[in-house]
Amino acid sequence: MNEELLKAAADRFPNLSEAEKRMLRAVKSVRAICGSDDDDSSPVNNPQCGEGWDETRTIRADVIEWLCKNAGTYGRSASDGINVYGAKVVNVVDLSYADVHLPFWFERCAFMNEIWLKNAKIPSLNFTGCWTRRILADGLQVANNVVFGSGFHAKGAVLFRDAKVGSGFIAVGATFEYDPSEMSRTNSANSLGCDRIKVNGGMFLHGSSFRGEVGLAGAFIGSNLECDGSTFENPFSTPDGHRYAIRADRITVNGGVFLRPLMVPGEQGLLARRFSAQGAVRFINASMSTLDCTGAIIDGDEKHGFCAEGATISGYAIFDQFTVQNGGVELRTLTAGDVTFRGAKLTTVDLRFATIRRALRFKQIQDAAHSLWDLQNASVRSLDDDEESWPPQGRLFIDGFEYQGFGSVSFDRPGESSQAPLDFKSRKQWIERDTFRPPHAYRQLANAYLRMGDTLNARKALYFLEELLHLNTIKEAGRSHWKILHWMWQQTLKRMIGYGYELWRPVLCLVVLLVMGGIISDRGYYAHSVVPVDKDASTFFAQHGYPPDGYPPFSATMFTIENSLPAVNYAMSDHWAVVGKLRNLFMLQRITCWFLSIFFVAGITGLAKTDK
Repeated sequence: MNEELLKAAADRFPNLSEAEKRMLRAVKSVRAICGSDDDDSSPVNNPQCGEGWDETRTIRADVIEWLCKNAGTYGRSASDGINVYGAKVVNVVDLSYADVHLPFWFERCAFMNEIWLKNAKIPSLNFTGCWTRRILADGLQVANNVVFGSGFHAKGAVLFRDAKVGSGFIAVGATFEYDPSEMSRTNSANSLGCDRIKVNGGMFLHGSSFRGEVGLAGAFIGSNLECDGSTFENPFSTPDGHRYAIRADRITVNGGVFLRPLMVPGEQGLLARRFSAQGAVRFINASMSTLDCTGAIIDGDEKHGFCAEGATISGYAIFDQFTVQNGGVELRTLTAGDVTFRGAKLTTVDLRFATIRRALRFKQIQDAAHSLWDLQNASVRSLDDDEESWPPQGRLFIDGFEYQGFGSVSFDRPGESSQAPLDFKSRKQWIERDTFRPPHAYRQLANAYLRMGDTLNARKALYFLEELLHLNTIKEAGRSHWKILHWMWQQTLKRMIGYGYELWRPVLCLVVLLVMGGIISDRGYYAHSVVPVDKDASTFFAQHGYPPDGYPPFSATMFTIENSLPAVNYAMSDHWAVVGKLRNLFMLQRITCWFLSIFFVAGITGLAKTDK
């Protein structure tokens, strides 16, 4: 059967090379070994030197195209495939719009020209260890896997835009390098362009290197997107000055996105090869179950570092030992379960309007003195932090930031305390890191304390909220005399009732005045400065020192209370009165006690509070 195919090919292509004959004869698992052997470690099988391979190892692109289109006529099926090792492929391989029934498996081959697979259909594609030029596979439909195995190297853009992959997209130990000479033919400097690709399985870019933008905008990944241990570099700027190492806006990943270290063999055992990117990494409006950037290193483009604005993460977003420089972490309007920064080194973190259903963690932040955190209008269930991770004064923004409590509500590392600072003194210092001192911050702190059952600290927070509101009113007062009046009113409320949150002050003053009034009333009774109102009883009292029988007896306590507190009437003043100099003293006490009582009522009812 293969001999018939070989004869037909010889009729079509005179002077078939030895490599072409081996390719035509090879079926199923039998590889067409075009060199002397298939030893990957042998220098003679290094495709980097493929340009110098002789004609015996050369396969013409026309022969590959003819084989793909005519193999079925001679009994070759999808289970046979094209399996070539160590060949040099010359001329452009053009299978655009072709319906190819043979799986492509080229291993350690050198393609001297481009590969065109635009809108083609093919069972599977494997370029393990190959060196290629530009690969144009936009709209390609692959029934199974696309594999760029260890040693693969593309000098030119590899484009799978709008492609469909039935299983996995795998690049392990591969190198993708954009060729600047292509700039006139492409709109972006893609080393790997997979915008709008649909991969039913996972996309695994492990331990690979990319020089040029990796485009995944609008892509769909049925499982995980894993970039563990890979290096992304984009030295080519867009017209607006941006450099994106990964651009994955609106990507949908049913599994997780992982930018973690990869364990690789080293001289002294396994070593962790960290994910790194030179250029911004973007996941704007992306959707995924998990985002794990543990140990990732990103060197941004001066404007952006890591951007996941508007992203939806159903589970964890982990940024442990995460490093970003020359750009910030932009997570505006992010929706996630947990967001964790442990041991991270960051310049700016923007979480404005983010919604975090469980905990937001800042712990062991490196070089926190040079970090900036913008949490304005963000919402979290719990804030889990430590004082060493707080940014310096003027570099924290928390107006509108809402949280229900402090500490961890999900997971923590063994041996690590999840207890965030809870005392009011510490939290007040945290609020004051925002130099704008937004009133909402004190109100929110009080609400958090109340949810935790800590009424005492809640009242302290509300006290400072009132003071802040009064000070703001004084600053906003136009004329100097209005400033003085506002200041006097503020000082009165502060000293008298603590803005309504320290009502023990008027109560204590009232008790002291009542005790003193009781003592004075009692002494005044015996000094005849407190006498009966009735004229005859008064005469009798002056003669004998006590009232006549049947006259209501005098009670110093009841008399003092009745003359000191409004709305209290024991009918004692109907029968006894103060005379002489003591009368002025009692008048002063009455005015003072009434004044204190009014402020007490205003405080307990909330009338004296500015923040109602």
